[in-house]
Amino acid sequence: MISELAKSELSMSDLAAKISEALAGADLVLGWTASGPGGVAAPARFYEQAEAQQAVFDSTCVHNLAVHLPRLKERRVGIVAKPCDARAVNQLIAEREIDPGRVSVIGVECPSMVDVKTIWRRFGYGARIEDDGERLLVNGAEVERGKYTPAKCADCADRVHPAGEQSAAVADVTDETAADERQLRERFNAMSPAERREFWREQYSRCIRCYACREACPMCYCRDVCIMQSDESRWTGGGVNAGDAEMMQLIRVNHLAGRCTGCGECERACPAGIPLMLLMEEQNRVVEELFGHRAGVDPDARPPLLSFNANNDGWRKA
Repeated sequence: MISELAKSELSMSDLAAKISEALAGADLVLGWTASGPGGVAAPARFYEQAEAQQAVFDSTCVHNLAVHLPRLKERRVGIVAKPCDARAVNQLIAEREIDPGRVSVIGVECPSMVDVKTIWRRFGYGARIEDDGERLLVNGAEVERGKYTPAKCADCADRVHPAGEQSAAVADVTDETAADERQLRERFNAMSPAERREFWREQYSRCIRCYACREACPMCYCRDVCIMQSDESRWTGGGVNAGDAEMMQLIRVNHLAGRCTGCGECERACPAGIPLMLLMEEQNRVVEELFGHRAGVDPDARPPLLSFNANNDGWRKA
């Protein structure tokens, strides 16, 4: 179930109270504490109400904590969730991977996340990032928030939380990184199928098979039997070469058809800088266009490619 949303001006005492309330009926609550070594808020597990006072929520809480839920399915869990995170929770429920009776969501309005990778590139890994709600500080100096807002937040279609309330407006994006992402999207959309194939062949050739994309994705929950690493696989080998890497990435994309909630964690986690969400966004668009389905919006809606029946295929009659 989803609890009442925190107020627009979320105070840490409000958040601590929500977590304490959730702990009355849960074994633990997933949330964030103060900045870790990477300069962003660190994911945390709260087991006692006294620990709730350490909870924080700001634009540095970039992780999608729903990734932990499949491995906690036997426990009663609370989770602090942004709108896109809550969609991942809904999708896990829709796929019957987690029991909705064991999960409570503390919905928080998204202040728009910071583009951590851009900050690291400009100020160094581990640069101290602070956000007091009005000012964004890097190593103690104020920076223009719009320069460090990821394109996924600026173009976000989830300003309404799955619990039903409107999230705060996102800052205007002036960062050249976001502009580059949009230009890449426009260039990709103008490519022919053959050009797109060559584009992805080049992009995936940089994949180092670290599986960070899979580990960060809430919907890649079958890690222990993943075809990417199976000795029985006839689809792809385990080598770090362009051919195997391309096949591995394409398998992952297809496994996420109609299931990707667009949180962008795969791309944020990728150390090779591959624009993984570019293809996922295109696939999400096609699935929505063909089936009227958007992953994570309705916890009762089954992904179309998990419920499609060729015998009832309306396209044949078209």
